[in-house]
Amino acid sequence: MREYIRFSKNADIHYILSELFNLLETAAVILFCLILLYTYVLDHAQVQGSSMVPTLTDGDKLLMSRIYPEPQNGDVVIIDAQEAALFQEDGTLYTSDGLGKIIVKRVIAVGGQTVGIDFEEGIVYVDDVPLAEDYTAMPTTTPHGGAFAYPITIPEGYVFVLGDNRDISKDSRYSDVGLIHESDIMGKVLFRIAPWESFGLV
Repeated sequence: MREYIRFSKNADIHYILSELFNLLETAAVILFCLILLYTYVLDHAQVQGSSMVPTLTDGDKLLMSRIYPEPQNGDVVIIDAQEAALFQEDGTLYTSDGLGKIIVKRVIAVGGQTVGIDFEEGIVYVDDVPLAEDYTAMPTTTPHGGAFAYPITIPEGYVFVLGDNRDISKDSRYSDVGLIHESDIMGKVLFRIAPWESFGLV
């Protein structure tokens, strides 16, 4: 009887240690996968300023995807605005110094599309179709910066971006933002992760 009890206790300890090892092993694999995911796939950013109100507000914390093969109209993106692409008089592109900081904006048009803006009516057109921009704080009535004479056709590999708060946003209407090369897009915003009461898709 004593031998049976001793064996039973040893078996219990062995079982507990085995389960603990399996748990630690699983946790290590999950942690490793999360590190890989965060290093190569996901990243975070924090909104500074009010240029994307009402969609995003100052201080919002965002989760973005680094895997972003092809910009789409309407995507909210994080941009490293070190350079601005503008047109010379002969229609060729040149680059100049950009804002020199990271910004968050909405993709309005991609390569091959034509952007027109009626500043009197506050309407943005893409390929002659007026956009139903229910995400904006106000109509697009301010021709900030005078970077372009509209309409303009976006060259392949570039995008035209605007902030949702059109009256104060510094975006592609400005000569120090201009057109954004796709390689300067750091990623697409997926979720607002803070503040908690505003958590959700963007």
